Amino acid sequence: MRDPLEPTARGPDDALDRVLRQELRWEAPPEVTACLLGLIPDRTLWAETLQRPRPQLWYSTLVLILTAVAVGLSLAVAWQVIGSLSAELGFIAILEQLRAAPAIGLQRLYEALPVSRQIVAVLVIVREQIHWLVVAMILWLALDGWQPGRLSTRQTR
Repeated sequence: MRDPLEPTARGPDDALDRVLRQELRWEAPPEVTACLLGLIPDRTLWAETLQRPRPQLWYSTLVLILTAVAVGLSLAVAWQVIGSLSAELGFIAILEQLRAAPAIGLQRLYEALPVSRQIVAVLVIVREQIHWLVVAMILWLALDGWQPGRLSTRQTR
């Protein structure tokens, strides 16, 4: 049996890969680097901006918390304004009608075609089975890549 990590010749794709790896890896000559650095008007100022100290942790945390509070407050105010506008314009009644529409449609379908009750029941059963199949597939895909050795190395760090 062949080891999956062992390099094998796959044909013309490998030759193309090798050529691309050789051609796409390059280093700029020192003359070009020096010329580009010479184009910068004040290199010392540029170097100082690159080496500027980062803000302290407490300052970054404070800015993050204040930003989160401001965003949360903005969302709360927007929620209140949208809620009061929707109540004034009657959007709540429209939403209630839209929520009741499927039940009304099914009731009319049942009255027009009595056989449709059995068809809808079968479709509901099929939907539930497909739901559980999708859940099983997601769990299988999630657990398929799980390796106990990888978990133990993370815990030891």
